[in-house]
Order: sequence, then structure tokens, then C-alpha cells
Amino acid sequence: MSAVPRLSWILCCLAIVCGPQRTTQHSLPTDPTYNAGVVEFIPGQGKGRSKVNEALPRMKAIIESEATSNLDILIFPEFVLNEYTFRTYVPDPALRISPCEVPNYDWFLTELSCAARSRQLYVVVNLMEKVFCANDTTIVGRCDASGLNTYNTNVVFDRQGHVISRYRKSHLYRYEWYNVNVLPKPELATFTTDFGVTFGHFICFDMLYWEPAKVLLHERGITDIIYPTYWFSELPFLTAVQLQEGWAFANDVNLLAADASKPSGQNGGSGIYAGQLGRLNATITEVPTTQLLTAAVPKRAFRQSYQPPPVIQPAFVPQVVTPRLTEFDLLRDYNIDIATTRLLPANFTYVNETVCYDSNFCCHFQAARTPVANSAGYVSYRYRLAAFSGQHATHQRVDPAELQFCAVFACTNEALYTCGLIFPAEITVGNQYYFSALNVSASFPQRPRRLIMPTTVDGSLMPLPVHTYDWQSSESNVTTTVSLSLSYPKHDILTFGLWCNYYTDMVSSHNFDPLLPPAEGMNSGASKLASAWILITSLLLTALRQL
Repeated sequence: MSAVPRLSWILCCLAIVCGPQRTTQHSLPTDPTYNAGVVEFIPGQGKGRSKVNEALPRMKAIIESEATSNLDILIFPEFVLNEYTFRTYVPDPALRISPCEVPNYDWFLTELSCAARSRQLYVVVNLMEKVFCANDTTIVGRCDASGLNTYNTNVVFDRQGHVISRYRKSHLYRYEWYNVNVLPKPELATFTTDFGVTFGHFICFDMLYWEPAKVLLHERGITDIIYPTYWFSELPFLTAVQLQEGWAFANDVNLLAADASKPSGQNGGSGIYAGQLGRLNATITEVPTTQLLTAAVPKRAFRQSYQPPPVIQPAFVPQVVTPRLTEFDLLRDYNIDIATTRLLPANFTYVNETVCYDSNFCCHFQAARTPVANSAGYVSYRYRLAAFSGQHATHQRVDPAELQFCAVFACTNEALYTCGLIFPAEITVGNQYYFSALNVSASFPQRPRRLIMPTTVDGSLMPLPVHTYDWQSSESNVTTTVSLSLSYPKHDILTFGLWCNYYTDMVSSHNFDPLLPPAEGMNSGASKLASAWILITSLLLTALRQL
């Protein structure tokens, strides 16, 4: 054999042994940051195979684009790829199977595995998973007529396309309960990367519950969270970016949140957040948009030495008209209808008031406003001060909730039922005043399971940047006193306040076995029996969720 052919043969063998080599510089464990991307993604159109055929090429185009060449990890939203009629099996992460090499799964899972390997990129997707009932030892007594169970599942591919983590959604939203299974106990899904970060991940509505979201932080010490979602935005407290940034700030963790974009359906809003350092990149739009957001995310181990980019705050200039989203459909939080509220005068310039809920929970408000010149003739929002504390609330009418909140929020007129609504596009809205000062404070009872977070949002449905407010918290044996203060003037505020979730153990039957109140006219004995049955059933449902 001549020297040249022999050299070619050696190089070919080396290529086979070594496999594909990375062509870009990936982050190392010693680097202070890693490069992350989240995709705001228009859901696949159609049903079954048609939805996959429409969504998959767009997902692959993003994975394989030059825009991801320097990324370490990429996140796609919930429920944008497939649905209940076109599910796939997912390999057990413990087996570290690459569907690109072992194509025993639906072709779209194989394609995504190959794309992740091709780009040498960690990729997180959400999909509808199917599991043989006979093999699903976690579920007792419930099985689809096809012999399969269905899960709403996150799947994580490593740089070689192996499935290295899987998470099945624990807290389903509305009609999901009719088609999707849940595990008896939420699983804690984590994975460790080659750039030295261990991630936890969960899905959408899970964010409002103790398990798995808070357990990952408290018991596993996770500081970086991946969050595919198909969030339904709700004013005044739970619009998408508002919740994401508030949750990341309150827990002081990195959060990578990818949301589906369907503004007419109340869906949209994605971002990358660095805990109390605030958002690194975020978006919410009123037209369907597919957009890749990227950021260099500071690792917790290097937080002390991390130097965030300087924030140059321009001098405040009052404006009559400011950007606002009017074509984004929004839910309204009916919990505010049972809060104690106080309507502020339309022309107020100063307020210093305390509002109490049942005399047991009090919120303190201080605010100052300055008139904006040339604003006569424009329609403006009215404002109410609100205080609430109790278990007779819900998370978006899906599950019981125990909440406390103190907030200033906007209303379209003096009636309470208009709070949490926005003016439509055809109304000419202007800022007759701007807030020059605003402070909300309260003392929240100590509990082992609790989260107090800032809740702010303006007319563009974006939260106020963290450098425009001050957060102070002090602990005592029985309470935590929190103060949120505006540090930079602001107009077009829709919400400014404190929102506390006490993570109730109460559960909903989700219309499978309604818990009915005693009928009118029921005799005393029957009423007591019905009440006892309601209590027993509720306790049983709670116990089953904790098994």
C-alpha cells in the first residue's frame, strides 16, 4: 500500500473511531456562564400527523440554524409538536438510548435526536407520550381503551442525541384531565450537563405547586430550571412573563422558560431569567411569533464574581401615550372579587392607607402621582388597593389555592368587576398621571411551604425591570415582612404588589367525582352526612395525591 492511500485509510479510521467532532466552542465547567436559548414557538397546526408534519420542520430548522451554533442548551415550549392522537414511546433515560441510533420510536422523536446530535446541542422538547398500561406500574385502575396511558412529557437530549431525562407533568390544566394521566406522586427530574450545571425541569401549571417545583429547589438544591409551558395569561397577577420573572426572582434561581405563541388563545411570553438579577431576555407579543431568545446565563457557583452588564437608566420623560398590547386575549382572576378593595379617586396624587382583609391580614400602601401635561381628552385607568388572605381561592378555577396578596391594580372604570381588564384597541388610552412613588408592604405568616414574590406588569404585559424597584424582606419568629418600592418613575402600571402562595394540600376532583354541597331544604341529619362525605372524599383525594 502506498503512503497516500495508507494515510487516507488511517484518517478514515480515526474519523470512524472519534465520530463527529464539535465545530463550535461549548461552555466548560470552569466558565462563569453558559449559553442558553428558549424558543417562543407558534404551535403546530392541525391534528395528529398533520400537526407533527407542520411543526417538526420548523423545530429542526431552528435547531440546525446558525443562530444555535454557540448555544449549549435549547428549550422548546409545551404542546406545540404533537397531541393525544399521535403519541410516541419515550425510552427510559436510565438506558441512555439515542433514538437516532435505535429508531424504535416515532420518526419525529428520531429526527429530533438526530438534530441534537448533528448540532452537538442539549435540546429539551415537550410531547405527548404513550406507555403500555401493562408496563405502567405507576397507575392503578386507569387505562385508555387502546391499552395505553398518555403523559404530557418533557424529553431531554444530550449533545449525542441520547435521551438523558424525562419528566411527566403532574398538575394538568383544565381539559387535559380527560386525556392525560398523572403519576401518583410528582417525579423530580434532573440532569447534569458537561458544562457543570445540573438542571431540574417541570411543565407549565406545575409552577404554582409545591411539588415538584419547590421540592426541586429545597430538597435537591437545584438552581437552574427548565420550563416548557403553554401558559394562559391572567390579569392582574399571572400573565406569562410577569409570573416567570416573579417566580425566578422570589426563588433567586435561573429560569429558562419557553412558551407557545397563540395570543388570541391567551398564550405567549418566554424568557431567560437570572434570579434577582432579573431578566436577561424576554418577550411577549400580540401577534403569533416564532422567535429564538438567547442569553449568557451566570452560573450560581460563579455568582459572586459575575459582573452583569451595566444598566444605563435614562432620565425619565413623562409620556401621554405608551406601548400597550390590546390584541392579546387575557383571562381575569376572579379571586380579586372576594378581596377587600378600596377605589382611589380618579385624580389622586397622594395616598397613605392600610387595607385589611378580615382584620387578620393588612396591607400598607403609599403612592404619589404627578400629572402628565397635555393628557386631557384621553381615557385612563382607575386604581384600587387590594388585600386578600384565605383558602377560598383557586388557581385559574382549576385547583384550590391558599393565597395572600397586597396590590395596586388597574380597572377600566370604578366597578370592581372591571379590574383585571384592559381597554380595547379602539379606546384612546393615555397617561394622565405617572407614579413618582409607590410602596406596598405587609407581614406574611411563617409557614414551611410558602412563596412570596413581586408581581408587577405594565401595559405592554411586561413586568417592571428589577432595577426599577427595591425589594426588602425581614424575618421574625412568626412573620416575614416584605416591602416593594418603586425606585424609578413609571406610568401605565397595571399591577404592582406582593403575591404569596401557601401551597394548599387541597385537591380538585376535576369533574370526575363532583363534591356537591348539601341540597337546599335537606334535613339536618342528611346535611351532616353529606358534609361528612364531602370531607372524607376530599381527604381521600388529598391522600392519593401524596402516595
